[in-house]
Amino acid sequence: MSQPDPPLDAPSWPQLQALRRGALPVQPWIEGLASGVVAPDPLLLAALWGRLDRPAVERLLGSSLGLDPTTLLAAGRSELPLLAGEPAVQDAWLEALLAHQQSRPAAEAPAWLELLGQFRHPLVAARLRAALRDPNAAWPAQSELEPLLPLLGRQREPVDAPLLQRLVTEPGPSRWRRAALEGLALGLSAWPVDPLIAALATLARDLDADLAAAAVDLLARLPQAAARTRLRGLLAESLDPAVRTRLLRRLRLSPLVLLVHGRQGGVIPPELLALAADLERRRGAPVLLQALTAEPPEPSAAFLQAAGRAGALTLVPLLLLPGGHVRCDLPAIAAVWRRRAEAMQLQLRRRPFLGAWPAWQQALVQLRLGAEPAAFCWLHHPLEAPLGQRYLAHLAALLGGPGLATPYTASTADLHLQPGGSVVLLPLTLAANRLSESLASAFRSADHPPVAASSEVLTLLPPLLDNPALRQFLLSALEVLP
Repeated sequence: MSQPDPPLDAPSWPQLQALRRGALPVQPWIEGLASGVVAPDPLLLAALWGRLDRPAVERLLGSSLGLDPTTLLAAGRSELPLLAGEPAVQDAWLEALLAHQQSRPAAEAPAWLELLGQFRHPLVAARLRAALRDPNAAWPAQSELEPLLPLLGRQREPVDAPLLQRLVTEPGPSRWRRAALEGLALGLSAWPVDPLIAALATLARDLDADLAAAAVDLLARLPQAAARTRLRGLLAESLDPAVRTRLLRRLRLSPLVLLVHGRQGGVIPPELLALAADLERRRGAPVLLQALTAEPPEPSAAFLQAAGRAGALTLVPLLLLPGGHVRCDLPAIAAVWRRRAEAMQLQLRRRPFLGAWPAWQQALVQLRLGAEPAAFCWLHHPLEAPLGQRYLAHLAALLGGPGLATPYTASTADLHLQPGGSVVLLPLTLAANRLSESLASAFRSADHPPVAASSEVLTLLPPLLDNPALRQFLLSALEVLP
């Protein structure tokens, strides 16, 4: 048998580092561990963990190391959070651990499950779920099961949300409930939203102030408008003073600067003014509109006070295409606001331009689906740069067909539509501009009816903010920004 040279009960630190780097062969150490020649040291197992293949893992599990999970668990706690997602580590360990855990006595199950729970897999989730739902588990046994609760959350299986929510809201030992809350936090974005918000709101009123404060933090992390509404509703509740302080801090929303295209002379269309007013009421924080066609406006005293309380202000470009405004004008405008923020010792939060939001693109897809069975033609400002062309190709794939580059001066006769059938036209603009107004005027004119030689029937959709669903989407998305 090949053995490490020289055989050591505890390998030296340089040897451990060499094993991690792959500078030493692992087989002699595996044989030494399996035969008992080398002591089962957690540091040695941690150094070997990412270098073992399936036969080596089965060799170790079949030795005395597999009779007691303590040493493997100590090594796994340090290594697996970083390694468990690597395919080679999963191939080496997951199936072997699943088979081994099933063969061991029930008394060892919590420790083996803690080791397995570092891996995300449906079989692992099922075993964790079964252990935590055991109706015969008495309170003393829960100390052993407690580490499994965060691991169940890490599995991110929506079916586990009710269990975690029940365990965290029902009376019980504080450590058990905190472990359940950690599980909720680890899988936060995977849980069904409405029950999650209800459970966190209930927990925010709990007598355990630490749990209640953590629930407030998790509610504030949820992007849905309903979570922000529930947070505000908690202000009317009788809360622990520390929890109320945490809640007030979470509700300090930064003022928004909405960068919009505007019209000649810096005029902002009424649709955008109404959007900003509604948003300001819903957020309870100032909203300032800046037109690309005007100098940056001076913020009001209320705007500055809100920014000071929040420690930040947020710039949101409500621009739909990555044209020259996004590539050139936006960085310059952001630099102006960054200098202002730094002068006030504030943070500038800069959001991506609206057209880059995946959720906005999906909202446009829903609008396009509503145009079936008519052909759908979206009109966009001409773009020439490679970035613009890639974006247009992406949007065309989403909307089921290419857009039509259309300057502001275009008329219906300039659109060159394919003949036959009904065509729905969508000018890609948030608010009315010269193109949407000239097309609308042509459709109203007796000399330019919505019928053209190139097409049987033309239908013109209004600017996007005139669509109730899109307007509501935008309000909801902007309302929950921090």
